[in-house]
Amino acid sequence: MKSLRFTLSGSAACFRQPDVNTLVYFTYNNIHKVALLGLLGAVLGLSGYRNAKLHGQEDPIFPEFYEVLSSLQISVVPNTKNGYFTKKIQYFNNSVGYASREKGGNLQVREQWLENPSWTIFLKQNNLDDIVWDKLCSSLLEGRCVYLPYLGRNDFPAQIEDMHMVELFPSRQSRIDSLFLYDGDLNALGGGGPAQYLFVETAPTGLVPKYNFYEFGRYIFTNCTVPEAVLPPLLYADGELQYCFY
Repeated sequence: MKSLRFTLSGSAACFRQPDVNTLVYFTYNNIHKVALLGLLGAVLGLSGYRNAKLHGQEDPIFPEFYEVLSSLQISVVPNTKNGYFTKKIQYFNNSVGYASREKGGNLQVREQWLENPSWTIFLKQNNLDDIVWDKLCSSLLEGRCVYLPYLGRNDFPAQIEDMHMVELFPSRQSRIDSLFLYDGDLNALGGGGPAQYLFVETAPTGLVPKYNFYEFGRYIFTNCTVPEAVLPPLLYADGELQYCFY
């Protein structure tokens, strides 16, 4: 199977969690599938979230980037120890005037940012239209984009490097070297020795039609082994490491 591989990084990132929106905004630890599809949509020039009525259009079922790219399958490897990125709370003023109805038009924001995040990304065409897949691959391989891709906020431009096509093969090993979705018993994950680590985060996996709320899944990153009976589907290897697509 051909897969497009690249490194995605930046000096900072913020993928806001929607369940807390007062006092402090928190970020997910890793870029999730919806955010990554949005970034790829920017590369292709697809529209994102916007008020359709302002453009004289009916509300779409999904934003254009998701409508076009949701069948794409991805695999994400956090390039950091144990899958955990350093985070800090940043405090700044948003004084553009229309950001809020705060007195004086100045909104004071406390927001959690990831510091120097980096991921290795694999893309698998799956059922994506051939024309769109070819355009996406050529754009990434040649370093072209229509809109500036960024990591959650337009203050954080994304670096896309080391792009190339790779050959992956179906695999069923017990060790998975990427993020994977798993809703089973965490106690069933074993091994890892004294250096065992287990990173768990519930994060978006897709969008609900029309309302575009997030659908969620539990992402795992670990050096533990996964019992064969509960191994996720869509495992592929490059001869050295094994990656899970979702």
